[in-house]
Amino acid sequence: MNAILVPIDGSKTALRAIGHAITQAKRIRAHVHLLNVQLLPDIYRTEHEYLAVALNRQLTTRRAKAILKPAVARLQRAHVPHTVHIIYGDVAPSIARAVRRLKCDSIVMGTRGLGPIGGLLLGSVATKVIHLVKTPITLVK
Repeated sequence: MNAILVPIDGSKTALRAIGHAITQAKRIRAHVHLLNVQLLPDIYRTEHEYLAVALNRQLTTRRAKAILKPAVARLQRAHVPHTVHIIYGDVAPSIARAVRRLKCDSIVMGTRGLGPIGGLLLGSVATKVIHLVKTPITLVK
């Protein structure tokens, strides 16, 4: 079965990417993997390190579910099979690992629309992902 990875960060372009992924998934009968990547705080060697990590995981999981909720609702309304994934780490490398682990055939993701100069100076998750994967990527603006 075909599989499409759609990273969701809560942006308007990510939600537009869901619309494109739904169209693609219906056309090729694909399964959609929704992915939200949450950053872990840098609390190494702090006094309450373990408690802080557990509390942060709980709070970021709640945030991730809220971010994913509109995308899940759209996929359910469209009757597109999907799975939700919440992972922790640096965003672009985490997306690259997920696409390989889930054996996805393509990635559909939104961009922030920075343009070539802004993207060059600031870098973007989409640009980083392009350099990290061999999987075809559709960028939705």
